[in-house]
Amino acid sequence: MIFNRLFCNRGILFQNFRQHGWIGILYLLTLLFSLPLYIATEYREVPQKITSLFQANGEVQILFAITFPVAAGIFLFRYVQSGAPSDLFHSLPLRRKHLLTVNLLTGFMMILLPIWITTAITGWVWAVLDQPAFIFGGSSIWMWGLSMSIYSLFMFMLTVVVGMCIGQSVLQGLTVYALLLLPVVVWFIFSLHLQHYLLGYPYEDVGRNAVKISLVLRMGSISGAPVIGWELIIYSILALLFILLSYVFYAKRQVESATQAVTFTLVKPLFRFGLMFTLVLIGGGYFTIIAPRGSSGWGIFGYILGGIVGYIVAEMIIRKTWLIWSSKLLPKFALYGIVAGLILYVPVADWNGYAARVPELNKINSIKLGGDRYTYSNGINQKMDDGPFYSDDPEYMEAVINLHQKIVDSDLPLLGDPINPGLVNDEYVFMNYKLDNGKVMKRKYYIPEPEFRQELMALKQSQAYKKFAFDTYKLDEDALSIGIRSTVSSYRKVYISNPNQVREFKELLKQDIMDQTYEEQRSPWQSFAYAEMNQDSSSNDPLQPKEMWNFEIKPSYDRVLHWLKENKLYEQLEFSVDEVASAQFVKQEINSPGSPQMVYPQSDYIDGNLSGNKQIATKNKKIISELLQRQRSGYQTERDTIYQIKLNVTRGENVYMILKEEDLTEEMKAILIEQ
Repeated sequence: MIFNRLFCNRGILFQNFRQHGWIGILYLLTLLFSLPLYIATEYREVPQKITSLFQANGEVQILFAITFPVAAGIFLFRYVQSGAPSDLFHSLPLRRKHLLTVNLLTGFMMILLPIWITTAITGWVWAVLDQPAFIFGGSSIWMWGLSMSIYSLFMFMLTVVVGMCIGQSVLQGLTVYALLLLPVVVWFIFSLHLQHYLLGYPYEDVGRNAVKISLVLRMGSISGAPVIGWELIIYSILALLFILLSYVFYAKRQVESATQAVTFTLVKPLFRFGLMFTLVLIGGGYFTIIAPRGSSGWGIFGYILGGIVGYIVAEMIIRKTWLIWSSKLLPKFALYGIVAGLILYVPVADWNGYAARVPELNKINSIKLGGDRYTYSNGINQKMDDGPFYSDDPEYMEAVINLHQKIVDSDLPLLGDPINPGLVNDEYVFMNYKLDNGKVMKRKYYIPEPEFRQELMALKQSQAYKKFAFDTYKLDEDALSIGIRSTVSSYRKVYISNPNQVREFKELLKQDIMDQTYEEQRSPWQSFAYAEMNQDSSSNDPLQPKEMWNFEIKPSYDRVLHWLKENKLYEQLEFSVDEVASAQFVKQEINSPGSPQMVYPQSDYIDGNLSGNKQIATKNKKIISELLQRQRSGYQTERDTIYQIKLNVTRGENVYMILKEEDLTEEMKAILIEQ
């Protein structure tokens, strides 16, 4: 009876539902529309097999899970943020733990009952549908209900705890979402800081990792990367921790703190420094990105400007006025600035040994070059097992270490600026060392190729490097068929399905790839064709029946080209000179110092006459033949003279290509000068 009268006070419960019950009703309706109704009304000719209900309209569902619980937390505890209601509720013959408990129970019912009802209705829809658009098991239904319950409880309790520390409802809501995004912002921009000032820092894919630490960003990935166990465990622990903290904070919160920006004195310096340091990172990151290459002063200016603005804004929010000047303002700002400066400086300082560290060969188990790889299967984007990409080949490992040592010993200034590396840093190296102690040491560099040519040549001509860089290990696996497409015209295709021919082609292609020289690997010329290897799929999705791997067929692959000619396939891929009526040349000048442009064949540049330059045409068969034999791949440049070229064919689609001025033959130069 005491529990029902005090902790579950019926009067407050009924009042809460009368005032704020609409939140639970809206939550229920939106969930019903986003899941069971969506599943019941969606039509697909071929049903999609899914492993999680978040693969069916999951972005909308998670959006509701991070908004309605926040609204419930704000409205249910609005009384602690407003002066008169705060005085009224705290004058009731109930202790604070009683008030908190009854309001928490109200919130739990308002956010959990809609989820459980939706889960039950989804199960009923799943049972009665004759021709479902999605095929899934019963475990997916209760897993969805469990996940949504944990997400919603986490958001609700985070809102409640923040409300205990913040005295204004609007600021409370903004702070909740700021806290969810803060780890991502800090991690992203601090990583940018490390990338700029710490030689070798492995700045990996931010987008893939960011979604793991923010429910707000989780919306964009929930359908492609469904919930996993550790994620739910972490959010469950945090929700329970927030429940305990809410009782502790509420017991110590003063009634008079309602309407104040920050209710606890201890929280004010944390709020002030948190906002200031966030703007320090944002300011430094922004000016680092826009800075001219080789200029370090811009980033430092951005850090200082962000710190000043962040500190002033934090003070104005806390004091609720722009009149913040006092004798203590500058000393406090100096203290916070020193702390922020130490946080930025210590990780990138030379004395910590990070930049100069090169592992010893006898302490390395294996090495992998490159970042993580991902595969899409059954509607889920999953990280591939990187075990097969590591190699313990002695020649390969020694070449990697020699290159790494020379990078560390080099004093080239541009090595420290991978954010704006410039065109001189045209080689990308990502080293992963699997050490004897079980750890993985990673380093990432953008380096100028001429300065490291010998070391790169030793590395890239090793068999182990070619095996993983060009995926030749896939050529050792079974294949259903091989599709070959010409690079000049996508309509030129051939297919190889005979098992013996497939086996022969793969073996010859592998030999050609493994025999590539360093110069052939860096060749600027477009490949002759692309080979697509089709394999049996590991996916259960009928819409994704095959796995495909693409390989270049370069002009230097003599074995493969000879085999294609022997089997009467080369002629089907080759573009005949007789099919080209004429060739058009248009000169294009690139002049954008400090702002590299990607140069590639542009049909609009010729057909739309974008440059206004004179177009020169020729029907010279020798020139056309030379164009068909050699065309340049797209590349980046700041200053160059190129020619956009169009081949007018007698039938089918026209062909577009580019050549640098230095690529032109004497015959080409002659017709361009004459006209």
